[in-house]
Amino acid sequence: MNLLAVFDNDGTICDTQEVEGPCYAKAIERVTGRSLATMDWTTYEEPTSSAIVRDLLAGDPAALVKEEAIEREFVRLLEQERPMFPGDFTPLSGAVQFITRLKEESICSVAIATGCFGSSARFKLLCCGITLDDFPHATSSDTPRRRDIIPLAASRAGFPVSSVVYFGDAPWDVRVSGILGVPMIGIGRRWERLRDLGIQHVFRDYSDADAIIRVLLDLKNQEPNQAHS
Repeated sequence: MNLLAVFDNDGTICDTQEVEGPCYAKAIERVTGRSLATMDWTTYEEPTSSAIVRDLLAGDPAALVKEEAIEREFVRLLEQERPMFPGDFTPLSGAVQFITRLKEESICSVAIATGCFGSSARFKLLCCGITLDDFPHATSSDTPRRRDIIPLAASRAGFPVSSVVYFGDAPWDVRVSGILGVPMIGIGRRWERLRDLGIQHVFRDYSDADAIIRVLLDLKNQEPNQAHS
């Protein structure tokens, strides 16, 4: 079947809640001595791990070295905080089983496209029982813009963007799906917000897998403008 389900990670697979943002901000501060202006990711033009750092370090001749140091410190902090915030490192209900079912029943192919750094995505997914390298994937370590991350993941899976149905949880996922013209299924804690932003098909989690699969297959048979209505 010429269908590729592309999954975001944070909030879509991993039930990220409280600890992610503070760890990221703390890593930046420890490496650069500078604080983020805000942790409201909706205010950033490109709310990905690498894009925010690169914007902050623009013009710094040591930017690449500092970005790598921030990534290492970020993962170290996540590892440190995991025992105190176990819920932030667990999958949404039914997520792992859903992704496994898509593959095992040959419903569609699966790829992962995340705005995280590669190493932090790998760690968080492993906490959820998913090995990132088992899937075609792209992260913000590959390219900082989400509108490029999704096509790159699709390309690595051997699919054009026109074959993608995107699973996301955030306002910026709504924006990028619109930019790329791909249908989106909203998932996660912000499902009501996603519905308010115009995503017709939203789910709190993957508990009703049959319903999500029906939507997934129906969306792929629609024109992109219908899928966003």
